[in-house]
Amino acid sequence: MATGEALGGAYFSCPDGLIVRDAGISKMTQVLVGLVEADDFTHILQRIDE
Repeated sequence: MATGEALGGAYFSCPDGLIVRDAGISKMTQVLVGLVEADDFTHILQRIDE
């Protein structure tokens, strides 16, 4: 069973959220960059159409 945890535990994702382990813009940026590099960005952060 997958926990939704990735990038060495840097974040946890679930269908309606993304929680970054450490606070701060630089830590959030590191997670987002990691998601892009792992080609997971669009799987984790999904666009909500109006």
